[in-house]
Amino acid sequence: MHLSRFLDPKNDVAFKKIFGSEKNKDILIHFLNDILLFEGNREITEVEFLGTILDADIASKKNQ
Repeated sequence: MHLSRFLDPKNDVAFKKIFGSEKNKDILIHFLNDILLFEGNREITEVEFLGTILDADIASKKNQ
């Protein structure tokens, strides 16, 4: 089942749901290679998802 069939990827929440999880890593890799026109030895083959929780000090400065 492809989530993009049911969600609009232009919506931030939908984009994160489609491309922001280990479960859909292959979709993200394919998307990045297509959008960046990477082929052959330049092709992205692996991505690493980093934590999205901000340090409280950094988060408080973000809205200043």
